[in-house]
Order: sequence, then structure tokens, then C-alpha cells
Amino acid sequence: MSTLNLLSSVTWLLSSDKPRISKYPYETPPRDWGLIGLLPLSLQHSLSRYLGQRILRLNMGDEYFPEQFLVGASLASRRAVELLSSQLKSPDDKALTEELHQMMGPDLLDRFMSSVNKDMNIDIDIPQIYDANVGDIWITLGNANAFSNEKQYDILRWMTVQVGIHKATKNEEDESFPEYRERIAKSILEGVQVGVDVLIDADVKYEVTSKSDNDVLLYDEGRRNIRMRFATPYFQPANKMVTGRDPETGEPINDWNWRLVDIDQLLESESMHEE
Repeated sequence: MSTLNLLSSVTWLLSSDKPRISKYPYETPPRDWGLIGLLPLSLQHSLSRYLGQRILRLNMGDEYFPEQFLVGASLASRRAVELLSSQLKSPDDKALTEELHQMMGPDLLDRFMSSVNKDMNIDIDIPQIYDANVGDIWITLGNANAFSNEKQYDILRWMTVQVGIHKATKNEEDESFPEYRERIAKSILEGVQVGVDVLIDADVKYEVTSKSDNDVLLYDEGRRNIRMRFATPYFQPANKMVTGRDPETGEPINDWNWRLVDIDQLLESESMHEE
């Protein structure tokens, strides 16, 4: 592999690169979901997206999502990339590290920092943002431990939704429908996390230079869509997502921050290849 191909980035997509996941393998519903499984996949995908929008609007307010959220996500994306670029050049700067940890998920930050070449400087810039739109909305419901403990939980996955449900304490054939419904409801209320893909139409500059002589080893500039995934904390129980209600408007109050957890499906594509 040539030096330029090596630099063209395992971690950052260039303007001419194809998406890391060209066609996402969305989960289809279990057979016992009845009519939903008979719907076209495009309609199922729209339904899962609508569910995500409803969850966010109910818990964050119609005034916030999506308009204010997209404005904040655009500003946060530009700032995060600016800080990341500085951190890649100065990995020992503790102040930068602390600020980045507040804005980015630790796995994403560690992935970028692990790719640092000590002989090179990497500079990433988003000088202009033209538009931002909501893409997929990823919903996780249930206890966070459910997804690593399938002995005690059943995991249901559909499109962009995954739910961890406590297994029945008795034979499911002996479980009445009201008992089944109560088990599902209690499981769902144990926790929630939401991730939102934000598609940002922007000008992007990416430059790699040699530290020794400042020679430009790679320069890329172009307008493209950047897929930024922002995630909420994992709320346990689920009602902790809303801290309170505004006494005048009744709108939700949320005392927490979104974090940038993936860029251009970097972590997600690598996770899929590991499976």
C-alpha cells in the first residue's frame, strides 16, 4: 500500500471516498410480530424513524426537536472536529482532552487517538456548513445489562430499535397475556438511550503534513455529507431522561448533554466487520 493510500485515512473519509456502509443491513422483525413483517422494508424503516421522533419529542419537546437539535448538532460537530484536529497534533494537551471527553464518546476519541502517527500532523476543518438533516434514529430500550446477558433477557431487534426484555420466570405457555404485557412494559421502562444520525452537508478540508519539514503529504478538500451520530446518556430508569417540566409551558427539562459517538460510521462499520 502506498503512503498516500495509507494516509487517506482509515479514520477519516475523503471527499472521493464511498460510504463505509453502502446499504445498511437493518434487522427485520421476528415472525410473531404479525402484520409488521409483511410491510415493505422501506415502510418499516419509516415507522421505526417515526417512533424515534416521537420518543424525542415527548421527552425533549416539540420546540427542541428537530430544529434546535440540528442547530446545536451542527455547531457541536464543527467544534468537535476543531478540537479533535488540535488534539491529534497535541495528544498530551490535558485541557483539550478534558473538553473533548465532554463532547465525544470515549470509544470514538480513543479510536482517533490510537491512529496518531507521531511523524505527521493531521488538520481537519469544516469551514462551511450548508444544511443538516436527521437521518436514522437508534433506540435502545431496557436494562443496559440486557445486551450482554442473554441468559436473563430476550433481545428483540427491529430496524433501528433494540429492546432488552426480562425472560419469563415461568413457562411462557402458562403466562397470561396481561402478565406478558406487564413484563414487557416493566422491561422497557428500565432504561433508554437514543442515538441520532445527523447528515451534515458541508465543505471539509483534510490535510496531512510531515512534522519534520512541514511537507504536505495529503490534501483533500470538497463538499460532502458527513454522518455524525449523537447519543444521549443511558438513562436508568427511562424516566430519568426528563429532569422536570417547565411550569409555564409544560415543556420537558433535560439536564444532560448529547455526545458525538461516531463519525461516518467508523466504529459501526468496524464493529460489523468484527462480528
